[in-house]
Amino acid sequence: MLLDTAMRSRLDRLALRGKRRLRGVWAGSHRSVRLGESLDFADYREYHPGDDFRRIDYNLWARLGVVLVRLFEAEDEMPLQVVVDSSASMGFGDKFPTAQRLAAMVAYLGLASGERVRLVTVPAADRPSLQGPWARHVSAWPRVERWLEALEPAGGTDLPAAARLLAAPGGHRGPVVLVSDLLAPGWDNAVDVLGTICGGVVLHVLGPDELEPGLSGDLTLRDAETHRELRVSMGQAVMERYRTRATGFVAEAGRRARRAGMDHVLVTARPGAVEEALRAMVGKGWVR
Repeated sequence: MLLDTAMRSRLDRLALRGKRRLRGVWAGSHRSVRLGESLDFADYREYHPGDDFRRIDYNLWARLGVVLVRLFEAEDEMPLQVVVDSSASMGFGDKFPTAQRLAAMVAYLGLASGERVRLVTVPAADRPSLQGPWARHVSAWPRVERWLEALEPAGGTDLPAAARLLAAPGGHRGPVVLVSDLLAPGWDNAVDVLGTICGGVVLHVLGPDELEPGLSGDLTLRDAETHRELRVSMGQAVMERYRTRATGFVAEAGRRARRAGMDHVLVTARPGAVEEALRAMVGKGWVR
């Protein structure tokens, strides 16, 4: 079970919200770029034969002698796509279980808010992408949870391919939540592309040992995806350089995400990570 009863009950009292106007397909509760049938006034335009006479502003007609109709904002459904990085590097420590719970939390929030939700894994050269079915109600949660639980970290990572998949013409233009360690070539370009869809959030998952490794002495490090090996001598000077690079990497990910119109949340894979990420999303205005 990725989300216990207490967490689901808490999420039922919250709602997911978007930060940009949508151009949706289905009616919903989020502000659209088009005009429609909501109660929020948007503008006036001249009356044309065939317009709904109930929208005529008779007060303006009496004062100005011009027949104008009231226009209102439309409200569209927010299609939400959650991209889960299931590459081999995510299998380090508790990163992947944390990523599964994070994706579960975001997906359940969307379903509880009445949004259309789909989960996607990151494709790689040696592994096709996996796209879950669209779901729209909490009644679909068991199916979504089973899909997430069946994922296992393996293979390489092609984040740009995942971004192109979601940004393809004719796709659903809603926010994207990327759950990844970003330890892959082209992660910056992928974030740029995802930001053009409709914004979203990067949940940047790293293990405590990746941020602050407790290593010393002469070691051989092996890349989890390429299997390349590197011999290092972990002294104090090397550790200081590593901390500087790690801090710079996280800061650059945050800058890149903001530049692309996305929010960035660093999530350390440890107990309580989901609660911390939820509080961060509330603080950034994605959850209310």
